[in-house]
Amino acid sequence: MRRSSVRAVCFDLDGTLFDDRQYARAGLCSAAEELRRRTGVDLTEEFLRAYFRDGHREATFDVVLSEAGLADDHVPALVSAYHDNDAPLVPYPDAEATLERLERTYHIGVITGGTNGREKLSRLGLDDRVDEVIVTAERADSKRSPEPFVEMAKRFGVPETTMAFVGDRPALDFPQPNGLGMLTVRLMRGRYADAVARNAAAPDVAVSSLDDIPGIVTPFDEQLEQP
Repeated sequence: MRRSSVRAVCFDLDGTLFDDRQYARAGLCSAAEELRRRTGVDLTEEFLRAYFRDGHREATFDVVLSEAGLADDHVPALVSAYHDNDAPLVPYPDAEATLERLERTYHIGVITGGTNGREKLSRLGLDDRVDEVIVTAERADSKRSPEPFVEMAKRFGVPETTMAFVGDRPALDFPQPNGLGMLTVRLMRGRYADAVARNAAAPDVAVSSLDDIPGIVTPFDEQLEQP
């Protein structure tokens, strides 16, 4: 059975094109400064410890404020301060060169669920390398549904089966593109490098560097799948 040629390469953003822990650290420090301004209490180390060491990534502020005996009505302001931080962001060393190589041949897209996805791309200096961006936080869907992937294919005017998707978090990044027949590529890097990928979350290919991707997504139309 022949595979279609790849015509578009799409990327997850956080953890795939840059180490998103730098964004989290800057955001947590910004939130801690906001709390200090409001209460006079400095919980910077507590926020960082809860997020990075203890794994409280979904309710960091609630957990730390509760432990410190502070009211949770500060949480909305801390969340805003977290996402409003404007600290510099640095892409992975191989990100820009990889995008530059790919853009000569393929449509380039980014599909991200992270807040401020477009701003992050700009701060990373990668926005000029990307043709289309879908930020699911701005929409009524997520990467757990097929809609953003189908929408990206429509924007490029290509079948989903001629798209590749590159991500780092198997459970979130691959079930939908796998179901749509896209080529899926896992970057074995960052906080999810040790995550087990099974069944629908298993990618077609795993790589240790973005540098490997141009060689993987070359046209497949003359290659035969192995039985």
